[in-house]
Amino acid sequence: MNLVSYLGTNTPLTLSNTGNQEVVAMIARDTLEAGVTDEMVLDYLKEETQNPELLMKQILFYDTEAEIMGGFEILREVEDQDLLKHFSTSYVYETTDFPVWEPIEDDPDLESYPQEQIVQYKQMMDEARAVNKAQQEGFLKILTTCLTETDKVELYTCDLTKAKEREKNRRLEKWATIQQNKRLLDSQEQEFLLIEKD
Repeated sequence: MNLVSYLGTNTPLTLSNTGNQEVVAMIARDTLEAGVTDEMVLDYLKEETQNPELLMKQILFYDTEAEIMGGFEILREVEDQDLLKHFSTSYVYETTDFPVWEPIEDDPDLESYPQEQIVQYKQMMDEARAVNKAQQEGFLKILTTCLTETDKVELYTCDLTKAKEREKNRRLEKWATIQQNKRLLDSQEQEFLLIEKD
């Protein structure tokens, strides 16, 4: 399963504060699996963006997710008319992921493993929580910016192969309510979330 997320807004977003409009992706090396090379990332992005001409200089690499303002690894404007039918906003962007809002808990059966594996697991989980926190903070900054300039933001996550299909569920939440309970930002696959400013 290859989940992809979309964000719709009535105000244009920029990729990042890079100042370089040719940049199409920001990659945090601490989010990559061991052994993944820059060339592998380039090949993956060529496929994801459907742009075989993509160059290495169009990718910005960072050591950690926390260095990436906004928390998005890919942010590009969607042009596919079939996909745009889901949205009522003027601008729709594809992102690789939205952050998780439910607490990331450790495995309850952890104590049954050897001590060395427990230490590695806890380190991995601490890193995952740190990355997710950076994504949450960046995502909230983007939502806050959008909702100071427009009256709504639309969010949609689905399997890439089902992106053009009708969403399974639509949900409306008020921004003030979300600010009180950020877990409302969590949504099921193929659930469309409309956030309205009060």
